[in-house]
Amino acid sequence: MKEYRGYIFDMDGVLYRGSKPVPGAAETIERLKKKGRKLVFVSNNSTLSREDFAEKIREMGLPIEEGELLPATHATARYLAERYAESGVYVLGALGLVKELLLAGVRLTQQPAKAEVLVTGSDPDISYRKLSNATELLLRGCPWISTNADKLYPSESGMLPGTGAVVGALQYITGREPVVIGKPSAPIMEQALEMLGLPREECLMVGDIIESDVLAGRRVGVDTALVLTGVTRREDVEASPVKPDYVIESIAELEV
Repeated sequence: MKEYRGYIFDMDGVLYRGSKPVPGAAETIERLKKKGRKLVFVSNNSTLSREDFAEKIREMGLPIEEGELLPATHATARYLAERYAESGVYVLGALGLVKELLLAGVRLTQQPAKAEVLVTGSDPDISYRKLSNATELLLRGCPWISTNADKLYPSESGMLPGTGAVVGALQYITGREPVVIGKPSAPIMEQALEMLGLPREECLMVGDIIESDVLAGRRVGVDTALVLTGVTRREDVEASPVKPDYVIESIAELEV
């Protein structure tokens, strides 16, 4: 493995599983920081704000600062603030997404008639009324931004419907396609690279899912390392047309 100056880490399945850190994760992060490497930690989670994530990380004892975190909620808020700062935004999503949008200065409205942009994420309180409001906006031609399009979301109790459940329903109803911020789309990765401030050839993406993490790295031109502590097995790598640059058992084996 060649030497890199910047690292973009996926979190769930790479640094921790559920609420338990992957063995060696904390030590690897500390080792990288002592060597002066720059780190960004990304996640497609669309229910937690960056502050929420920081609290979760602290409880697990991982040496990560809030400013190094880039969940899809925060990335989506940045995207909206840069492009739709003066527009009324209707949110179909969880409190963590709403918090990030407000912190970014995005103008929110619960009235579809006053909304000019739709933002979607996972919503544990989704209702027919919310879907109807979102449908109204899309049929009116409003821009549609989604935190991610993941079909499933891992939780302590197992896999749950992800943001893709909302996206899929609205796609079927309206025929529209959203701008997706999270992996494997480019926006969240471009923001991560901006945070690192390094040439992309000096950066490595580390993840546990080929279709999300490895593909995301490929799309922005960075090398990729796949760990086998998440959902992907070695036989999956062999069968996939998309290949990572490196395959390692866990983050503990990352050469720095």
